[in-house]
Amino acid sequence: MGLYFVFTKYRPIFCTSYFVLHTKQVKQHKRITVLIFQNSDRRFMSKKKQQKAKRKVATKSNSNFQISWILIAVLAITFLVFSGSLTNDFVNWDDDVNILENTNLDGFTGENIARIFHPEHGRVIGNYNPLPIFTFAVEKAIFGLSPKVFHFNNLLLHLICVFFVFLFGKRMGLSPLASGLLALLFGIHPMRVESVAWATERKDVLFGVFYLGAMLTYMRFLSEKHKKYLWWTVGLFVLSLFSKIQAVSLPLTLLAIDYWFKRDLNFKLIIEKTPFWVGSLLFGLMGIYFLGEDGSLDDETNFSFFERLLVGAYSYCVYLIKWIFPYRMSPMYPYPAGLTTPFYTAPLLVAGFIGLFYVAFKKNWRAVVFGIAFFTFNIMFLLQILAAGQGYIADRFTYMAYLGLFFVAAYGFDYLLKNKAQMKTAVMGVTAAIMLGYAFMSFQQVKVWENGKTLWTHVNKYYDYVTTPWINLGHYYRDRKEVQQAITHYTKAIEINGKKGQIYNSRGKLYLENGKPKLALADFTKGVGASPDIAEIHINQGAAYGTLGNYNASLASLNKGLALDPKNKNGYSNRAMLYTLMEDHVKAIQDHDAYLSLNPNNANIWFERGQAYNIIGNPQKALESLNRAIQINPNNKTFYQARARANGALGNNAAAQADAQKAG
Repeated sequence: MGLYFVFTKYRPIFCTSYFVLHTKQVKQHKRITVLIFQNSDRRFMSKKKQQKAKRKVATKSNSNFQISWILIAVLAITFLVFSGSLTNDFVNWDDDVNILENTNLDGFTGENIARIFHPEHGRVIGNYNPLPIFTFAVEKAIFGLSPKVFHFNNLLLHLICVFFVFLFGKRMGLSPLASGLLALLFGIHPMRVESVAWATERKDVLFGVFYLGAMLTYMRFLSEKHKKYLWWTVGLFVLSLFSKIQAVSLPLTLLAIDYWFKRDLNFKLIIEKTPFWVGSLLFGLMGIYFLGEDGSLDDETNFSFFERLLVGAYSYCVYLIKWIFPYRMSPMYPYPAGLTTPFYTAPLLVAGFIGLFYVAFKKNWRAVVFGIAFFTFNIMFLLQILAAGQGYIADRFTYMAYLGLFFVAAYGFDYLLKNKAQMKTAVMGVTAAIMLGYAFMSFQQVKVWENGKTLWTHVNKYYDYVTTPWINLGHYYRDRKEVQQAITHYTKAIEINGKKGQIYNSRGKLYLENGKPKLALADFTKGVGASPDIAEIHINQGAAYGTLGNYNASLASLNKGLALDPKNKNGYSNRAMLYTLMEDHVKAIQDHDAYLSLNPNNANIWFERGQAYNIIGNPQKALESLNRAIQINPNNKTFYQARARANGALGNNAAAQADAQKAG
C-alpha cells in the first residue's frame, strides 16, 4: 500500500491503472484513488491532458453563460410584450366582484382573512379561489386599489412561470436554446394575454407558479429518489388547488412525466399518487357543488348531453388550431344559438388526433405522446361539457394545457438543429418570424384589456348580436356618469333580447339613481315579468316603490326578493331603511343584524344600527355599534355625532364632549 501512495505521487495515471488492474478490492479503494488523482500536482499531467481539462472547464463556463443570457432574453422579451398591461385599468368583468366590491378586502384583519378562506364566505361567483383573493387583500392593504400594482404582480407571477418552464425544459432534456424557445412560447403566445392582462385572472398565474413548482419537485423526486421531494410536491399541489380548481389535473400530469422518464406505468404508480388523487377528488367535487349552488352550471342553451359532447369536441379542436394560429381572440365566446356543421364534424378531427396519438405511442415518439397527453389532461376538464359560464371557449383555459404542445414544438426544433444541420438557418429564421408574429399579436391584444370600453367594444366586433357586450358597455358608461350613453346601450340590449329581466333591471337602476323612480319602476316591473325568479329585480322594485312612498308595495317586493335569496345583502339594507321610514326600529335592527352576518365590514350599516338603538333608548347597544362603525371608518364626522349622543345618555360626559368636538 505504501508503494501505491509513492507511485501515485509521481505517476498518477499509471498508478491508478495499475491499482485497477491488480487489486481485487477495487470498489473499496475507488474513492481513495480518485481523490489522490485529483489532488496530484497538475505539473505531472501531460500538456494534452492539461489542455483537455481547461477546455472542459471553459465549455462548462460557456454553457452556463449561454443559459444565463438565453433566460434573461426570454424574460426581457416577455416583460416587454406585456408591459402595456401596467397602464391598464380594471375592467367591468369580474374585476368588480373579485376586487373593487369584495368586502373581504376591506381591512387586512384576521376576521377578513378567515372569511377569505371560508368555503362559504370566500366564494366569488361560485368559485372558491382563496389564495388569489388573499393576494388581492395584501395589495389593497398596502397600495390601495391601484390597478398598476395588481397588473404588475400578475406579470411578475407570469415571469416566474416562464422561468419554471425554462427549468422544466432543461430537466426534460432539451438544449438551452430549445428550453429558451419553450419558455418564450409559454411567455408570449397570444393565448396568454387573458391570463396575464386581466387582473381577476391572478388565479391563472398564481396556480401556474405552484403547479409548475410541483412538477419540478416531482422531477427532482424521480432523479434523487428522496421522499421529501414527493411531499414538497404535495404541498405545492395544495397551494395550487387553493389558487384554481384547474390544478385537479396534476396527478394525470405526473403520470405523463412518469412516461417521459420511462417509469413502468403500473398500479404502483397509481398508489404512489394517492394524496394527489384525494386532493383532486375533494376539490373537484367541492368546486362542482359550489358552482351548482351559485347557478353557474345552469344550462341556458338547452343543449342535450350529446350536443354538449359535440361542443366539447369542437372546443378541443379550436384550442388545437389556436395553438398554431391564434385567430379571432375574444374575451368572450358566447354559445351559438344552434350547432352548425363544424360542431358535428369536430369528433372526426378528434378521432384523427387520437389516431396520431396511437401511432406516436406505437412508434415510441415520446415527445409527441407526452405533449398530447399533457395537453389533453389539462384541457379536458374545461371543455364545458358541464355548462359553466357565459361562453364555451376561453383563452385562459389554455394557460397550462398549451405547455404540452409547446414542448412538442420545442423538441422538434431541437431535433432539427441537432440532426439536420443543413436546415439550421431555415429553422432559425422561421422560428424567429413566428416568435415575432406572436409577440406583435400579444402586444396588440394587451390593449384590448385597457378598460371596460375597449374590452366590450372588442367583443362587439365579433358578437354584436348578443346582449352581454351591450349590457357591460352600459355598465361602463353608467359608472362614469355618462347616463345617456348607458341608456342607449341598455336599450340596444333590450332590442336584441327583451326577454332578459336583468337588462330591464340594469336600465331601471340607472333611472332610479338619476331621480326617475317612475321609469325605474316600469323597468323593474317588466324585469320581474321576464325573470320572476331573480331576487335582485324584486328588491330593486321594492326600492323604487319605497322612493315613490308606496311602503306596502315596497315591503311586499322586498319580502319576495329575500324569500328568493336569503343572502342578498342589499335586500336587508333596503328593508331596514324601509322599516326605519315606517318607524319600526326593532325590525330595522333585525335586518341590520342579518346584513352584518353577511358583511361585517360595512361602517354605514353599523352606524344605522347604532342610530336605531339610540332611538329605542338602548345607548349601550348603540355605543357598541357606533364604536365598530368608527373603527372601520374613523373619518366620518356623523358617526362621532351619534356616538356623542350615546355617551351622553350613558353619562360618559367627557367622552361625549370629545366626540362632539370630533364631529365639529
